[in-house]
Amino acid sequence: MQACFNDPRLPAPPEKPLPTDCCGTGCTPCVFDIYDEDVKRWEKECQTVQCCASVQKASSSESVICTSKYKLFKLASLRQVTSDAFLFHFTIPDGRCLGLHAGQHIILRGKVDDQFITRQYTPVSPLKSSGFFAVLIKIYKDGKMSNCVSKWKVGDFVDWRGPFGQFTYTPNKFRRIFMLAAGTGIAPMLQVIGQILDNDKDDTMVKLLFSCRHYEEILMKDELDNRKDHWNFDVLYIISQEDDAQVKYGDHVHFGRIDQALLSSQLPSTPDPSVQVLMCGTKSFDKDMIKYLHTMRYTDSMFFKF
Repeated sequence: MQACFNDPRLPAPPEKPLPTDCCGTGCTPCVFDIYDEDVKRWEKECQTVQCCASVQKASSSESVICTSKYKLFKLASLRQVTSDAFLFHFTIPDGRCLGLHAGQHIILRGKVDDQFITRQYTPVSPLKSSGFFAVLIKIYKDGKMSNCVSKWKVGDFVDWRGPFGQFTYTPNKFRRIFMLAAGTGIAPMLQVIGQILDNDKDDTMVKLLFSCRHYEEILMKDELDNRKDHWNFDVLYIISQEDDAQVKYGDHVHFGRIDQALLSSQLPSTPDPSVQVLMCGTKSFDKDMIKYLHTMRYTDSMFFKF
């Protein structure tokens, strides 16, 4: 397809991700898997143009967001929720829904030093939200995407594409679901929690173990508090960088980390096929959780890593 690079009639080739765009945690699909698919799609588009195939105009039924190309969404509002995390709301035209399934993520594209970079984020807004979607983004001091995101202003247009992700949820397939989350890893858990608790016919029991550095900086706590009145949902906050704190009445808090002992006290000691474990956190967090689960004789088929 070398000719594609020289023919001005043809679409531009996809941007190849930088090595740093890959988080190294074994995401499915990886940004490089997506790039390979983009190249294949681009080659087909080039062949179509070269064969003088007709091009159909996009119709009103076109998806709000799609996996094959980036679309621009307007930043409607932003709010700082902790010392280093922000909640961004984006407008969806015509009051439509983003159309994601529980646990799916979308890809953000930014530009730094004339190079495109990408990162994956799972919206934290309810799946059926119409007219908007919200993403939770943590700002890192030396992060490339953080440098881009920190410059956003209300009214800016931002590139998103998706959805991606192979997780599927079937109501009542499991009797209990245990969720292990750290930091912004709460995002996909919120989607699954909503999917379960908003369905009166779903009797799945949900237990969330949510690891945060400080009690006052628990991400999305208001949303979690609003779910606490459901009979089949419980959350244990694990505070890793405090030994004590003024805790809100009704909150269940453990000061320390999610270690082997804590996990063994929360999950069934004997692996049970009616139990599923979901996890999402940093690379080191996920690695530790998998090690603990294997020690408890949980097989890979019994847990899912976002």
